[in-house]
Amino acid sequence: MRMHVTHDFDADVETVYALASDPDFIRRKYADQGATDIALDTEPRGGNPKHVIKRKVTVDLPGFAKKVMSPTNTVVQTDDWAAAGPDGSRVCIYSVDVQGVPSRINGTVTLSPHDGGTRQDIEAEVKVSIPLLGGKLERFAVDSGTKVLEEEAAFTAAELAG
Repeated sequence: MRMHVTHDFDADVETVYALASDPDFIRRKYADQGATDIALDTEPRGGNPKHVIKRKVTVDLPGFAKKVMSPTNTVVQTDDWAAAGPDGSRVCIYSVDVQGVPSRINGTVTLSPHDGGTRQDIEAEVKVSIPLLGGKLERFAVDSGTKVLEEEAAFTAAELAG
């Protein structure tokens, strides 16, 4: 199942990128969402970091999901930022592994110049491989993921304004 979310920020791409790729900001963002046991490893790679973020996340599962999943899981996310493109855009290729759940989330975050600020486009492909429930769990993941991304965008906007 595919997901696409767009946000606009009142700052240039390099400012948004500098914040979004900053390890301290990443820790604050996930802590603000209620994650615990946040650990982050960074491979700097000449200013285009690759982050591996491990955290415990608790979600409010719908009834059908409680039979096959725990509400608290360890999530391992890899964010791999590329160098700026010719127009100043930045792209992050990411993957999310919810440990113990047969699922995968792969996607991109693109930061591009837009109306004097930055447009953030987040694309994802969500796949849950649980017979009979996979489609419902994918829809739940997309719906709850969209809500989380809205909260992240509000947190980011507040930090940029800050």
